[in-house]
Amino acid sequence: MSTATWTHSLTTADGAHLELHSGEGETIIEAAEEAGMLLPSSCRAGNCGACHAHAAGDYELGDHAATVLDDDAAACGDVLLCRTYAHGPLNIDLPYEQGRIISGRIPERTATVTAVNEVADDTIGLELALDAGEDGAGCEFDPGQFLELTIPGTSTRRSYSLANTPNWHGVAELFIKLREGGEFSGFLRGIEPGQKLAVRGPQGAFGVRDTGIRPRWFIAGGTGLSPLLSMLERMAEWGEPHPSRLWFGVQTEAEIFGLEAMDALAEKLPGFRYDVVVGQPSESWQGLVGTPLDGLGDALAQAPAAPDIYVCGPPGMVAATKRIAAAAGLPAERVVVENFAPSAA
Repeated sequence: MSTATWTHSLTTADGAHLELHSGEGETIIEAAEEAGMLLPSSCRAGNCGACHAHAAGDYELGDHAATVLDDDAAACGDVLLCRTYAHGPLNIDLPYEQGRIISGRIPERTATVTAVNEVADDTIGLELALDAGEDGAGCEFDPGQFLELTIPGTSTRRSYSLANTPNWHGVAELFIKLREGGEFSGFLRGIEPGQKLAVRGPQGAFGVRDTGIRPRWFIAGGTGLSPLLSMLERMAEWGEPHPSRLWFGVQTEAEIFGLEAMDALAEKLPGFRYDVVVGQPSESWQGLVGTPLDGLGDALAQAPAAPDIYVCGPPGMVAATKRIAAAAGLPAERVVVENFAPSAA
């Protein structure tokens, strides 16, 4: 049995240098966890892309979804750390700041459901009151991050992005798409105020990057709107001057939600505008038709200043955004993504 171990050098987006060791048959995510260093990840099965990074050295990349890491990207050294097995020392570039890495263990708390509202077809708005934890009673997180919820009495967990902003009151707001036949969706369909839940987090590397005063464009598919609302709301709270646009795509008008929040942002965030794009509208729909990406190439070509793009939605939409941005000449690091891979279980 091999006992070989290697030392890997990790560099974060803000220039911090870290080291960890891994051995044969151990992924980089597992090795980091063993070292008390929790790198952002979610599904740990190569399906969500939350642990995307870039690596140089001798390694093997395990099975993963091509929608979150295609062959071309893998050939250039892009990896999913939950599927990366080292065969020698690696130099790994992490696309997030050191502050996104959790030391020790993922925070765990309990929460009480305070409100449940149907905000669109098969979509609920869930408000939680977090019980006080080791770090106090607040709901502290970086906009763009997610929480894991657990069905009481089971080990079934699901990840949902926070839609509000950090606060001292311990309030967490989530928008959740309910799926037919899904175990967690079945639980949520019957949930009522007063229900206690176990909560893990915050977690995740998605969020606004500090890149000066570049324009910020946001692209959402369905409930991918949640983290983008959180990021935009934080921009409004902090009075950030970046020109910003949001495209929100749904299949039908019945799936639209968040209009009140987007209208409020348009009132208080200078330079912000948004468009809702419907794929299969009724005859009465008078807005944009298609997908949020239909006009992206032209918009990039006509933009007076190239933006940073933040996109959250299904893997196919995220991949298409990257292709369009690359074709327009936008460097890959200026497209910040969060895939969500719906679970049917």
